[in-house]
Amino acid sequence: MEIHWVDFGDIAERQRIAVEERLRELAEGYSDLIDVRLTAHTTPHHRHGAQEVRITAAIRGKEIIAARTRDELGLALDEAMDAFERELRERRDRKRQRRSEQPAEPPELGIVDHLVADEDYGFLLTDAGERVYFHRNALKHGLSFDALFEGQRVALNLEAGDRGLQATVVFPAPADSAVP
Repeated sequence: MEIHWVDFGDIAERQRIAVEERLRELAEGYSDLIDVRLTAHTTPHHRHGAQEVRITAAIRGKEIIAARTRDELGLALDEAMDAFERELRERRDRKRQRRSEQPAEPPELGIVDHLVADEDYGFLLTDAGERVYFHRNALKHGLSFDALFEGQRVALNLEAGDRGLQATVVFPAPADSAVP
């Protein structure tokens, strides 16, 4: 994780160290927190000016932004960190919850119907008779796009795509699954 401080000339060194330690603790055991930028500036919105702290973090293609404005820079930083930590924990909880809601075993079975190797996609035929699009990125648990062959038995998760059903995850079929 990289931490970038922008325009924090008036911040106490002990507070800077405490914030960096807190950020490292938030990142410990996770690989989602990649880049954190802390920016301070005086806002013209208050009569005497106030200090705004904005924390922006890149988290696996997403961004979390927490900002607070107070008369004192240190107070704005503490409150922005609190808001940032809450948002990060909520995002992680939502992700964990979505993971636990997914079924452990794919609910559908099918076969590889057609491969378009030079374009990295193909089509599956489900046991229910539906033709379903899949991309090589959907292959999991040891399945390799280059090793797939037409007629191969697979298990899959489905969802609605832009042009109909698509396989979001394609697994090797269980050993005991017979071709219908």
